[in-house]
Amino acid sequence: MRRFLPLVLAIGLVAVVGILPGLRWLLWQWELNPVLRGRQLAEEQGCLSCHVPYRGTEIPNPNSRWGNVPRFQGGNFMMYGESRQDLEEFIRFGAPRAWLDDPAVAERLQTQRVRMPAYGDRLADDEISDLVAYASAMEGVDLAGGDTVAAGRKLARQHGCLSCHGVEGSGGLPNPDSLGGFIPGFVGRNFADLVENEAEFREWVLDGTSSRLAGNPIVRHFWQRQALSMPSYRDTLDDQQVTEIWKWVQELRRSTAAAG
Repeated sequence: MRRFLPLVLAIGLVAVVGILPGLRWLLWQWELNPVLRGRQLAEEQGCLSCHVPYRGTEIPNPNSRWGNVPRFQGGNFMMYGESRQDLEEFIRFGAPRAWLDDPAVAERLQTQRVRMPAYGDRLADDEISDLVAYASAMEGVDLAGGDTVAAGRKLARQHGCLSCHGVEGSGGLPNPDSLGGFIPGFVGRNFADLVENEAEFREWVLDGTSSRLAGNPIVRHFWQRQALSMPSYRDTLDDQQVTEIWKWVQELRRSTAAAG
């Protein structure tokens, strides 16, 4: 049987490559979560044209409250609102209801150059919910776990984890020639296949690999060809820091599952 093992593996690889488009579609469906769906919607609905401006320079907006269009991840939302409810009202109505009910504020809104559109008649409630999840993650509003897992979130941001694994670990960023075509995040179903337990998570973080998956020839085939690979943080993070990140990831997964 060992004589035929290379042939069996080769046939298996050809079969996988042949069904790769369908497999990638399935893996993408497993990756989807509220923040990732919200990011897709934000791209489709033009939100990023204003809120993630070219070169990160905020767009001037004369006659608006602060003179510009707030940039995502700029920490600006605190000047406009305090909660996810406020974010939802911005998206649904174009401004919080309290603003629209104030005649003076409503009049000023009509004079500003760039006016936030109301998406309440364009999008379904679940789509608005996904946009709120994305905007909340970008702006740090009511994030999962609060202060309990803040240390892990801070470490993930400091060490560039979210640059690859997506805002709040939502995943979906491109990785050419990888099995799924994207970098998995921490909250989708793909994570459970890649990380079985805390020990394997530590192996990924400290060594940049999983010995369990490295033994799979099909997985190894794509790992050798993908554009981006997981780096090793063994010389960067200590055991306690990895524990803090793991706690944050677990809270992300719990809260995402609870939100559906």
